[in-house]
Amino acid sequence: MKKLLLIAFIAFAFVQSSFSQRFKAGVGAGISIETADYIDTKANFGFTFSPALFFAEAENSSFSVGIPLSLGVNEGYSSDYENYGGVYGGTSIGLMLDVPVIVNFNYGAGALKGGSQKWGFFVGGGYGYHLTTANYYYNYDNNGNYKSTENSTLGVTANAGFRIGTGRRHRHNIEVKFSYMKGLTDYKPDVYGVNCIFNF
Repeated sequence: MKKLLLIAFIAFAFVQSSFSQRFKAGVGAGISIETADYIDTKANFGFTFSPALFFAEAENSSFSVGIPLSLGVNEGYSSDYENYGGVYGGTSIGLMLDVPVIVNFNYGAGALKGGSQKWGFFVGGGYGYHLTTANYYYNYDNNGNYKSTENSTLGVTANAGFRIGTGRRHRHNIEVKFSYMKGLTDYKPDVYGVNCIFNF
């Protein structure tokens, strides 16, 4: 996690010192589905804060480096077998955290400062950190408390989506983003997500 944040800081510093740039941010919400071998599928719901630094602006396009941070909750199901042949388990709830560093190519709405385009799109990729925790009902430790588990991973991520210009001269936009992350460490999950973000 510390290495990822260091990489993000260096990327922002490099971009800021090398190109003319502008900073934008957005807020929104999204859902994701997480699957992995030997772990039950989880549905995640979270809120997103999405800061980004835009640079290399052309006539209708630009590049950006962003850290769309998502924090929320997840729900899944877990079961296990007792020594006597019975099954116990139940619904699990926990926390979810996503910290990706993304480089995007942007076109149309949202790509330029003061741009007036009504529609636009973006596509890009990067590297990210994903964390989920869970407390399992009917699954207790020796003290009678719910057992808690924590899984985290680092991996590659990609996203794409479109933007719809809003407000006066379409200076703000609503962004619909589809994303995918492949964890490369620990439990190596596949995480599929969709977010809706208002960029101001």
